[in-house]
Amino acid sequence: MNALNTAILLMLPLIFSGSLHMLIVARGWFSITAVPLQLTWFGRNKTWRGILVMLVLTIPGVMLTQSLEPYLPFVAQASLNGHNAILLGLALGLGYVLPELPNSYLKRRLNIQPGERSGRHTVLFSFIDQADSALGCALVYALLLSPPLAVLAWTVALGPLVHVIINLLLFSVCLRKQPF
Repeated sequence: MNALNTAILLMLPLIFSGSLHMLIVARGWFSITAVPLQLTWFGRNKTWRGILVMLVLTIPGVMLTQSLEPYLPFVAQASLNGHNAILLGLALGLGYVLPELPNSYLKRRLNIQPGERSGRHTVLFSFIDQADSALGCALVYALLLSPPLAVLAWTVALGPLVHVIINLLLFSVCLRKQPF
């Protein structure tokens, strides 16, 4: 149970930054940075704003999680405390956004439009859309925190489910255009 609780705690910085990112996108804030990284390769939805926002906002997400951690004794398997919040936040932000790029690149090669679902292999692409960032963040945690394997396994296993739940919540409050 500690591994599961710890994995959930490790997701909090990304839930924080990802949710605020969707608020920023929905409100059109910082639109000057909403420039596609590379339109042909990744499409119009992978922007510099997304990278910058996730990098910057994951830092306070780490700080918030670090401040909560002392009050949660059941998550002692992979402490964020004692780690530089700026370094960890930047690394997690990159761990979240960079793994999304190969999937976007592949979908553009298959002529799947940005933000659209594939007519073929819908389940596969939907799973990858939710799981890629979980894998990237688990890798960051593995390299920087060295948590037990069970914590990493829970992080990877629950990441897609948590991503879907957060997407549904953001959709329900009109911060996402599509639930998935």
